[in-house]
Amino acid sequence: MNRWSILFLLFVSRLGMGFQFQSVGSVGTQLSNNLGFSNAELGALIGIFMLPGIFLAFPSGWLGRWIKDKVVVSVGLMCLSFGGVFVLLSENLIMMGLGRFICGVGFVLSTVYFTKMAIDWFQGRELSTALGILIVSWPGGIALSQFMHPYIAMSMGWQWAILSASVFCLVAALAVFIFYQDSFSEAIDTDNKSQKSHLTKSEWLGTSVASWSWSFYNAGYLVFLSFCIRALQEVGVSGLQAANTAGLTSFLVMLSIFSGGILADRFNISRSVILLSSTVATLVLFLLPMGYFPIGLCLLFGAVGMASGGIIIALSGQAMAEERRAFGMGVYQTWFFLISAPAPVIGGWLCDITGTSSATMIFGAFLFSMSAIFYFAFLKINANKLI
Repeated sequence: MNRWSILFLLFVSRLGMGFQFQSVGSVGTQLSNNLGFSNAELGALIGIFMLPGIFLAFPSGWLGRWIKDKVVVSVGLMCLSFGGVFVLLSENLIMMGLGRFICGVGFVLSTVYFTKMAIDWFQGRELSTALGILIVSWPGGIALSQFMHPYIAMSMGWQWAILSASVFCLVAALAVFIFYQDSFSEAIDTDNKSQKSHLTKSEWLGTSVASWSWSFYNAGYLVFLSFCIRALQEVGVSGLQAANTAGLTSFLVMLSIFSGGILADRFNISRSVILLSSTVATLVLFLLPMGYFPIGLCLLFGAVGMASGGIIIALSGQAMAEERRAFGMGVYQTWFFLISAPAPVIGGWLCDITGTSSATMIFGAFLFSMSAIFYFAFLKINANKLI
């Protein structure tokens, strides 16, 4: 398989992560009506998916020294499948939370190594484009869930919606295990020099700052994703129209990230893309509760506000040496989970105590602004390192 075929395999398999993640959010109305969950409790179920990363992302970076990447990813996708089955068989918050935690374990294992595998294949060759393509699978899976799962839940029950995500993840696990091949450079690395389990001082700093930019970017997206439907409904948009707008926004996010990565690689305008997209994302979340053109603002968020994703995550390829990449990605993803996991819970709490989504959206705007700040901080650190 060539590198683009490998990327397609990774893209489709990673789609299942977003599909499973959003399954609970997409059937949130049914869970509230049938089981009486509050906004904070729904936010907790969403956030629990990220919680295992706080404890497991760092040690998972060591697995690359002994276990093949495709085995780790396949096991992770199996956990995503099994955890979803656990959720659909449960009817109380604690047991559902346990199922989502199992999904989160799978998410940690998969997401750390999906990124590493793509970098191994594309380092020095259109990396922003490749990572832009890879990471749009996350909003792509979310959009697929937003369009499919509400209808499945209404016609067949919320359990069937979550089952569809579990089946997807199971098939993806088998596909990665059977078809993925190591890159040439990775095969040489495995044969001749083991992945090292330490970073230099400058790599610790660069990896952390790069991760903070990526983490705040994703935390802002999670807040928007979790509460944009409520925000739209509060300003007079019907429930069905709000759901459809959220789904269309997620598809626009896919195109936005992909386009941003291509522009960065082809025209060397990464900084301009970061400034534009971060400004748009921050302003949209700030203005949305005011009720001026709410559907247009959401679509603008999807079309422009998320364009920086591929550019931001590409910093991880600059932050650490190749022989320390597995360990370094464990550090990188630990920060990601520490910052992104609490975001939906805080957003739900703000929504409950204020009675509206306004404070939640402002919180999301703050997160996007912090992402841009840390992006430019990384560039400054990297420039000083080269002097």
